Amino acid sequence: MLVLVLALAGCATMRGRDQLRDGLLTMGIPQSSFLEVWGMPDQTYVTSGQDIMEAGWNQGSGSFFRGKRTFEVWKYESKKTELIFDRRKNLAAWKTNATVKELATPTPEPKRE
Repeated sequence: MLVLVLALAGCATMRGRDQLRDGLLTMGIPQSSFLEVWGMPDQTYVTSGQDIMEAGWNQGSGSFFRGKRTFEVWKYESKKTELIFDRRKNLAAWKTNATVKELATPTPEPKRE
């Protein structure tokens, strides 16, 4: 079972890298894919959402959450893009003024002095 979970996680990461190279943003792309394809973000910070309440039932047990969810925000100036990641470190939302072609353009290497 563990091997199956690791294989699926590896496939998700590989699919995420391929989508980023093609300039496509989709929910669920892992943070690690952005690091591999776009490099380190120019700016990061943590923000929280509004108060929420949710309950669920899964495999014979219930869950309940009340509070604020926290999100990690990454900014890439060269891509004109802000990314929002959930607690699982997967892409939850984004804001961009870039085209698919601009997002597919390789990220320039940082200048070393």
